Amino acid sequence: MKWSQFSRFRRPRQQDGVSLGRAENEKMERVTRAVRRVRVSRNLLKLVWTAGPVTGLGLYGGYYIGYGQAPSPQLLTYFISFTILSGLIGLLATIVYDSTHGMSKEQARADVLETIDILGDLILAVRDLSMEGFEVDVRRREAAVQLLQRVDLSPDGVAFACEELIGDPELGQTLAHIDHLRRAGLYSRIRDLHLEHGKRFDKALSELQPVAPIAASILRERYMGGAPKLQHGTPRDEFFVERVMAAIEQDNPLLMTAADVEAMLVLAFELINGREIPLLLFSYRGKWRLAAALDRLEEQRSRYRIAQAAGGNRIRALASWLVEAEALPYEEVPEGLSTPVLVERVLQALDGMARDLSELSGRVGDLPDGVTSGDIRRQGDILANAVRLYRMAHEAFKDIGRVHAEFLKAAEDWERFVSAFGEETGQLRLGPGSKGLRIVEKVVSLDEDAREAFCSHIVNYLHGEHLEKRGRRFFTRQDGRRRALTLEGARQLAVEVALALEPHVQLSRAEVQRGVGATNASYLGGLEPGMSAQDKRALGEAMAQDVEQDMSQPAERLALVLVKHYRVQLTEDACEFLKETYGAREQVLSMISQSQAEEMPRMNLLSQRPPVVPAPRRKWYRALAQARRVLP
Repeated sequence: MKWSQFSRFRRPRQQDGVSLGRAENEKMERVTRAVRRVRVSRNLLKLVWTAGPVTGLGLYGGYYIGYGQAPSPQLLTYFISFTILSGLIGLLATIVYDSTHGMSKEQARADVLETIDILGDLILAVRDLSMEGFEVDVRRREAAVQLLQRVDLSPDGVAFACEELIGDPELGQTLAHIDHLRRAGLYSRIRDLHLEHGKRFDKALSELQPVAPIAASILRERYMGGAPKLQHGTPRDEFFVERVMAAIEQDNPLLMTAADVEAMLVLAFELINGREIPLLLFSYRGKWRLAAALDRLEEQRSRYRIAQAAGGNRIRALASWLVEAEALPYEEVPEGLSTPVLVERVLQALDGMARDLSELSGRVGDLPDGVTSGDIRRQGDILANAVRLYRMAHEAFKDIGRVHAEFLKAAEDWERFVSAFGEETGQLRLGPGSKGLRIVEKVVSLDEDAREAFCSHIVNYLHGEHLEKRGRRFFTRQDGRRRALTLEGARQLAVEVALALEPHVQLSRAEVQRGVGATNASYLGGLEPGMSAQDKRALGEAMAQDVEQDMSQPAERLALVLVKHYRVQLTEDACEFLKETYGAREQVLSMISQSQAEEMPRMNLLSQRPPVVPAPRRKWYRALAQARRVLP
């Protein structure tokens, strides 16, 4: 199914010979509701009062003061008639407007509220759905991580999550005691517990680190007396938008993970509740050749970054899909694993799948007990999809070298122009003036019209797909039957959300993807099953306002990029501006500014060679061909 088909929804066909008058009834209902909202009787009473005593007294008094005599009866009749007619025309226009555009606005507000309600439930549903495919031990760890990320988690909850992660009730109680002390601000007592249980905790953490590095990091933060904060929000995967957009461009939903689906729904939930995501960019004003060279350099650098992300994202999407298909244990490819190790383990999994498929295909007439030709076909489908995803990853890594060569050429052009035009062109300018390299601040957000258009799009899509909820589950109705929401349907929904956001926030642009990925998401741990739509909206708006817009790291990253890639000199005024305006750390800026541009290592193809992703192996294709020959 093509992505363009996802936005279609069934419309009832108009049949000849049967007329129930529904359209006319709807029109009458709209007019009746408009009349009730406008409250015609009260407006007519106000009109009579205005046209009668108010107009008469006002005209009589003003005319007498201005001309020294009373107005004529004809003039008084004219003004009273004018007031009545103007009021009636205005009242009629209000009723017409309210029955047409007013109804549209009312429907738009209802769509916004319905979208907030459904997205809030879908975030929880997709989070639970992504865990269903895991083994019990993996599901236990992932659930514990979700608990530890909650701001309002009680000390007993901390103890339970710790026990789920490391299986030690005593250490769990120790973390509960640490959380009690943290709430009281008694950090000196926490250090006493560290001295008493430090070795034991370090041993347990070292065993957890290879299996679940993210869980180990969160658990260590709790052990050190830390806890998540509302203002900090929750971290995002930096490249989740790129994976969703790649799934759209290549017509392959498997390029996005279940975590990407949840992240896209969270982003939409934030934006329709008023979240504003700031971006830090830079531009050059001055000599046009130098400006053009800078534009080319920034464009090539963005393409290189996207190419790097695309390669890693493709191989991680393949690993995530193999875990979903139960072809690779989650313990082999946990989050945070380096790309070279990930490639190695994926290759081993594909080799094993091809070997098993070949063995079963060679024993079609003498299959083991419990194995059928349907099982062989299923394994063949899994291997075929895996090989297709691997081929995409291989092509993506091949593109990195080509894009990097173009990036180096653009960097050489920029350095040549900077040398030719002098050092002043390579300084970050502040204060008055129109020329120089300048920081540009932008914001990703949805205004009222964009919010209503987005929500109308999503509501129409959901109604067209007949997505509804029964209890804790979402279902899609097809042919009168209910089909539970699957990860495939959730991926389609994430694609539709991205398509609906694209006209308003331009998610396909590299700078928007970087800006969104560099910020933390609003904390939505307060979402719970059974919340009303109004409660979800209140929660979303509160969290969108409370999350801190921490621009210190983007500012430091921008300064490093300007010095390292663009050979820009950070003056003292520029460092002071970044520190005071964006909260950049003085020691980091000092280290960056003191490093001479020519002394900083240039990025080259050999020093940062991407991980080697071999071409798809012939034995995978041979195994698939053998399975196709023997299956009916």
